[in-house]
Amino acid sequence: MEITSLLNIIGVIAFSLSGVLKGLKHQLDIFGIIVLGTITATGGGIIRDILLNRTPRTIVNEGDIYLSIVISIIGYLIAHNLHSLGKLIAITDALGLAVFVIIGAEAAFTSNEKIGLMGTALMATLTGVGGGIIRDSLVREVPIVLKEDLYATLCIVGGMLYYVFKVYTKIPEQIYSNGIILLIFILRIIAIKYKLSLPRKKTIY
Repeated sequence: MEITSLLNIIGVIAFSLSGVLKGLKHQLDIFGIIVLGTITATGGGIIRDILLNRTPRTIVNEGDIYLSIVISIIGYLIAHNLHSLGKLIAITDALGLAVFVIIGAEAAFTSNEKIGLMGTALMATLTGVGGGIIRDSLVREVPIVLKEDLYATLCIVGGMLYYVFKVYTKIPEQIYSNGIILLIFILRIIAIKYKLSLPRKKTIY
């Protein structure tokens, strides 16, 4: 199994569990838990592929859907222990985010359209955060990417870096892809540990 495939599995598991945690917070039934877990893990990729005018990867290769369903059910069954795994989920989530950014950027380059710097960054970001945005919207919350740490910002930077290395250097793709994954992962962990976020205005009314 390729390292990217293994990391993708880790990402699907982590994102599914984050959906489960959100469902438990809002006291959803098992069906709702499965919906949130699955959409968190696969939603970003589906949005990306639709925008790229192709059949979503998760529909053609259903492995990620089945995995997210199984993980969501397991998460529901061990709900009483799930919150104690918060730190582990945060770490795997950071790793999954980093991998999904690369997957999204790669998808931009394998599409039939000629996509530039911002387009690549957009595809990378949607892949990383799209599922979470749908998840939060379904439970009527402001999407976490709009108010917490550097989540979406790291996706944008990662997508841009991928484009620059892909277009302007001759460095082997595996090297810079792994480098970007490592960079995003480390920065995400630092942001979580020290609660780093972009500047925000306090309410004045």
